Amino acid sequence: MQTIIHNLSFCCSFYSTIINPKPSLQFSSFVTLPPTFSVQQKLFTRATNKQFIAVSAAPSDVETSSKDESVLVTKVETKNSNEVKVHVQVSGEKTQTVFNHVFEKMVAAAQPIPGFRRVKGGKTPNIPKDVLLEILGYSKVYRQVIKKLINSAIEDYVKQEDLKVGKELTVEQSYEDLEETFEPGDSFSFDAIIKLQEAI
Repeated sequence: MQTIIHNLSFCCSFYSTIINPKPSLQFSSFVTLPPTFSVQQKLFTRATNKQFIAVSAAPSDVETSSKDESVLVTKVETKNSNEVKVHVQVSGEKTQTVFNHVFEKMVAAAQPIPGFRRVKGGKTPNIPKDVLLEILGYSKVYRQVIKKLINSAIEDYVKQEDLKVGKELTVEQSYEDLEETFEPGDSFSFDAIIKLQEAI
C-alpha cells in the first residue's frame, strides 16, 4: 500500500508525490456497514457523520465543515497535536462537474485526433466521449480529476478553518485505490492527514 504526499503551495494548487509508508493495519474496503457507521468507526476512532440537507451533526470531539453542500469534511481526533486528520466526502454532482471541466481542458490541449478533422478555432467536434477517453487514457484523466478534487477540498477546508499548515499533505489511500473507487457522477471519499505548522 502506498501513501500520497502533497506539497502544499498556496497558489491554489498542491503537488503530490507517492511514498512507501511504514507497515500499518489494512482493512478491507469491501466491508459493508450500516449507514450510521462511518469510516472512522471502522478504524476504531470516535466519530459520527450524519449529513442532512443544510446541517451536519457530530459529537464534540469532531468538527464537521463544508463550504458548500457538495463537499463534507469531517475532522477526526488524532494523537499527534501537530496534524489534523480529515475524512472528505465529495458528492456525485461535484465529481461530475470537476470531471467535465478537467476532461474538456485535456481534450482542448490534446493533439489532433486521427480520423477527425478540427474545425476553425482548433476544436474537435462530434467525437464520442468514450473515444476521447480511450485515446487520452482513462487513468490519466481520472488521476487529474482526483488530484483536482483532493486539492480543492483540502484547500477550501484549510481556508475555512483558518489553519496554519506545513508543506505536506498525506492522503492515506494510493492513487490506484482512489482510481478504483472513482466514477464520475458517484460520490467519492478519501482520508487525509494535514501537517500543521509548528509554533515558534
